[in-house]
Amino acid sequence: MQSCESSGDSADDPLSRGLRRRGQPRVVVIGAGLAGLAAAKALLEQGFTDVTVLEASSRIGGRVQSVKLGHATFELGATWIHGSHGNPIYHLAEANGLLEETTDGERSVGRISLYSKNGVACYLTNRGRRIPKDVVEEFSDLYNEVESCESSSHSMDEVSLSAFGEWTEIPGAHHIIPSGFMRVVELLAEGIPAHVIQLGKPVRCVHWDQASGRPRGPEIEPRGEGNHNHNAGEGGQGGGEPLGDRRDEDEQWPVLVECEDCEVIPADHVIVTVSLGVLKRQYASFFRPGLPAEKVAAIHRLGIGTTDKIFLEFEEPFWGPECNSLQFVWEDEAESCTLTYPPELWYRKICGFDVLYPPERYGHVLSGWICGEEALVMEKCDDEAVAEICTEMLRQFTGNPNIPKPRRILRSAWGSNSYFRGSYSYTQVGSSGADVEKLAKPLPYTESSKMAQGSSSKQQPGHLLSSKCPEQSLDPNRGSIKPMQVLFSGEATHRKYYSTTHGALLSGQREAARLIEMYRDLFQQGT
Repeated sequence: MQSCESSGDSADDPLSRGLRRRGQPRVVVIGAGLAGLAAAKALLEQGFTDVTVLEASSRIGGRVQSVKLGHATFELGATWIHGSHGNPIYHLAEANGLLEETTDGERSVGRISLYSKNGVACYLTNRGRRIPKDVVEEFSDLYNEVESCESSSHSMDEVSLSAFGEWTEIPGAHHIIPSGFMRVVELLAEGIPAHVIQLGKPVRCVHWDQASGRPRGPEIEPRGEGNHNHNAGEGGQGGGEPLGDRRDEDEQWPVLVECEDCEVIPADHVIVTVSLGVLKRQYASFFRPGLPAEKVAAIHRLGIGTTDKIFLEFEEPFWGPECNSLQFVWEDEAESCTLTYPPELWYRKICGFDVLYPPERYGHVLSGWICGEEALVMEKCDDEAVAEICTEMLRQFTGNPNIPKPRRILRSAWGSNSYFRGSYSYTQVGSSGADVEKLAKPLPYTESSKMAQGSSSKQQPGHLLSSKCPEQSLDPNRGSIKPMQVLFSGEATHRKYYSTTHGALLSGQREAARLIEMYRDLFQQGT
């Protein structure tokens, strides 16, 4: 990995001074999803011992959420491993036996259909008629709805097709993990000591570039072994307790992480892995000083939408054994120019239900998708109302008034969850791959810092060598400014693999690699 020369004599730069005094940089990772866990694990494996992961919610995994009901595991979030050739998620799952029970129906080389077996898709109209697939092609809005759910946009009209072409599909089949996608998360967490991750620890603000004149923040309190519940092995990498504060009294921390519980955690570097939805809602208050104008513009231009799942469990199937999905076609919308519905008609955005297969594993369950503004309306309804509306739709489209209500309903609510504010990102009209790289660029923007250099054409993209930001005044009397105080990862920061779990994991490893390269020489001096 290439690197830039650091400014000044290495023995007298801020990195050398800091390590000479206390031996280890302190890194705080915000978020315990795939990106955050991958970053923390990579740092610990390379000898960083002062690493803390702050997770706002009560669980690890982020937008991976597997829910076990009876003997079946249902995915409220990430479901598919997209591609196998070179996909780190696939290789992790394969190496640990997670795909041994994956059926042929849970592998797909072409368009994926959630959990469904090979069979016949039943295309049904709101007048209770079954129509052949070739007739369905006249109803282009059905495909628009499917595509928009897959892209997590409200409508395909919002997706930039030119920028969408930068998204890269990994070759090979798509796979489902029968035991749950959370098993991948747990495998990542197994290498992280228990004291590293703190659950229920939302962050209010990241105060960066603090060495210019703020006093040192309070010291980090020792972490107990029981502060989280992801069952990480105690023999993981980086094993010991936190080193605690070793700074001299005259040394200042460049970053202070202010938590909602009023604790302030000082750090050398912070890796921010929050979703694009959270950044859109909170960027103005989440960073002090504020973000550079070009990063704010990138946050605005890039898109993130809500795609939710609705699982309906029935006592007995009312569909035939050959049926793998029930696809809904609204006959009165054949000439429709818009796919935006009034709130009371939110259910019209459900384009159908897939049959989960095999029934021996999942029972008699249908799974529907809904996206866009209508998904947000659905999230405001209670389970009883959603179950009732879905049952009425099934009766209407099948022409069978005797379909019973489901005995159980399970659904996601990613849009209204304040820790996510959406499902996954997409390239919105007006955005480009350059915006993804601007989002990923570390702060502060400096012209001569020792940092890892990468290329967007490689697996770990991003502008790792940044240019001087016109909005930021660099005081020459302050000496060298510590580089890479705030780093950004998460699926929305990966130019080639945004919206995917492997994009999230690779982005976390990418940010860890920046710091590993930054401190490589100094770590080697200490050995």
